[in-house]
Amino acid sequence: MYRNLTITLCLPCRNEGNHLSKVIKKVPKIVDEIIVVSNKSTDNTVAVAKKLGVKVIEENNTLNGIGYGYAHIAGIKAATSDIIMGADGDGTYPFESLPEVIDKLIDENYDFISCNRYPTLDGTKIPFKLRLGVFLLNTEVYVLYGIRIKDILSGMWVFKRSVRKKLHLTAGDWNLSPQIKINAATAAGIKFGELSIAQHQRWGESHQKYFQTGISHAWWILKHRFSN
Repeated sequence: MYRNLTITLCLPCRNEGNHLSKVIKKVPKIVDEIIVVSNKSTDNTVAVAKKLGVKVIEENNTLNGIGYGYAHIAGIKAATSDIIMGADGDGTYPFESLPEVIDKLIDENYDFISCNRYPTLDGTKIPFKLRLGVFLLNTEVYVLYGIRIKDILSGMWVFKRSVRKKLHLTAGDWNLSPQIKINAATAAGIKFGELSIAQHQRWGESHQKYFQTGISHAWWILKHRFSN
């Protein structure tokens, strides 16, 4: 609990068993509930999570073999706290920044804060091709939706449970990342903001094919704009 508010952390995982215990140990004590959502893990992710005493959900739905979005949706739906935090289970995101994010959420009366990696802070190293890809997608979002988002693909966000139903999350694959931010930034009744964070070196191997994923994001962002 922090500032009289309970906190749930949702961690989508696929084959993160080798380093999951290290990730969980980095979670600050202010977090009341940790939900590990395993999506088609074939290693010991589920067993490790259970041994660590956290809540475990096995969500095995996928879209074209990808279940990142379904995992997040399952975790968000199961969360019981006042504040819900989403982050990748690979150790890249700074859990230690959570109090700062919640302070901003409360003190500036935000409902949803996306933790952006751009512009990069000291000590953050992100390959140029990834920075370029995010810049192009940010530009696409601005052109199509008229909203400025500094990091449309950040994998860490914090929001009030009271706006959960207003997010209308449906994307089962990697496109959950742009969807949750676009929906939060455009929904009536949600005050959306961003806060700059650092990014750590990831543990384990990435499950993404960056070029194909980037093209998928660009196409999804376009389709989503004209879907309603």
